[in-house]
Amino acid sequence: MQSSSQSSSTQSHLPFPSPQVDGLLVLIPNRIDVEEESRLYDELEEDEDVNESPALQLSRGPPSTYSHDIWLGDHVGQSSVFSRDVRISGWTSVGDQLGGAFIVYDCAIRTKEGITIHAHKRFSDFAELYHTLKHTLPHHLLHFIPPLPPKSPFARYRPAFLDHRRRQLQYWLSVVLLHPEIGNCQAVRCWVLE
Repeated sequence: MQSSSQSSSTQSHLPFPSPQVDGLLVLIPNRIDVEEESRLYDELEEDEDVNESPALQLSRGPPSTYSHDIWLGDHVGQSSVFSRDVRISGWTSVGDQLGGAFIVYDCAIRTKEGITIHAHKRFSDFAELYHTLKHTLPHHLLHFIPPLPPKSPFARYRPAFLDHRRRQLQYWLSVVLLHPEIGNCQAVRCWVLE
């Protein structure tokens, strides 16, 4: 008698119908055969590779290091932006602080061809590019240009402030140079190469 009361109390607490009661569910074994799943997955991948044309396989380019489904050559030629990566690797103070020193940032810009261009720019150069873009770009692109980081005349030579500003300028420059339309404009190209 006790076993029948236990089974009815177990059935009432289940969030789904019990197979003993309705026969609606099919019990799946408690284990998954990993080897069988792996074999089936490998067969599926082999079938997909066979179905592709050799021309398509060659045109893809090298595979991504992150996924076998993403190919590095997928978007080659679709964007006319010449840079692939932007880093501001550091900054240095030029001159002495009493006699008119200024800070120069080392902008390492990697092109689509893999060439790294080091452009040494002052904050005023970034401000000049910002204003040039605001005056020369079409109106529908202006909202893509983020504001420049603020100036701080009292903290401008402190290392913590300069490193924070370096990170902010790197973000700003990445947004500008890697944008598909803005990164290709003449003002950006001239700024990088001057």
